[in-house]
Amino acid sequence: MRGYDLWNDYEVAWLDMHERPQIAVLEIVIPCDSPFTLEMSDARRYVSTLRDLRFESAQALEAHVAGALTHCLKSYVLVRATPVRQAVRATCGDESDTVSLDTEPVGVVRGGVQASLLRTVHDAGGAGIAGNRSKAEDAAPGSATLSHECLSSDLLSSRCPLTGGIDLGTVWIDYTGPRICRQTLLAYLLSFRDSEMFHEQCVETVFLDVLAQCAPTRLTVGARFTRRHGLDINPVRSTHAISIRNVRTVRQ
Repeated sequence: MRGYDLWNDYEVAWLDMHERPQIAVLEIVIPCDSPFTLEMSDARRYVSTLRDLRFESAQALEAHVAGALTHCLKSYVLVRATPVRQAVRATCGDESDTVSLDTEPVGVVRGGVQASLLRTVHDAGGAGIAGNRSKAEDAAPGSATLSHECLSSDLLSSRCPLTGGIDLGTVWIDYTGPRICRQTLLAYLLSFRDSEMFHEQCVETVFLDVLAQCAPTRLTVGARFTRRHGLDINPVRSTHAISIRNVRTVRQ
């Protein structure tokens, strides 16, 4: 008998060497003649230990996981990691106008949600991370004037208040108003990392904080959270009436 067991883990998180969060879809291929196999809850616990480890690249992560599993299962295990923003975009073909924040050079933000990080480009000449603009923002003529854009991040994470488990999701911010500094927006979103919130609370907090700190004239904030036990919750909050859309991504 020949064959294999193909495992897909849609939420493998780690840090790069600058402590910037990374998430990938991980494919694990175990030969059917392996003398041992994985148990699901143990596999989940192992993957969760990667969240605070640093790797130079997705390839370094692949090599680390493949080596650990090959040693454990006594059989050669294949591993492939696909960055989650690449995997998500492949399943959302009509979102071509959305700009990802996840290439901005922002590291992990500890200590809970920090609305004070949020800045518009006009106000971003101040202290700390707020003084750093992306090249796209620097190049944009009249970037501090009213504009319309849709920004997204696949790095939103928080903890369930009931179980303490990690919840991950893709968040998008569609707004009209003063141009928001992308680095500070990503830093703000990363500050949810250690906070305990329900999915609805996460989206409402982002909505209210962006509205208060950046004063857009129109704003819609939504998130698609990873499915658990066959259910996913996908809140949307807006300043105006919007149509209901239900676009499933690879994370669900």
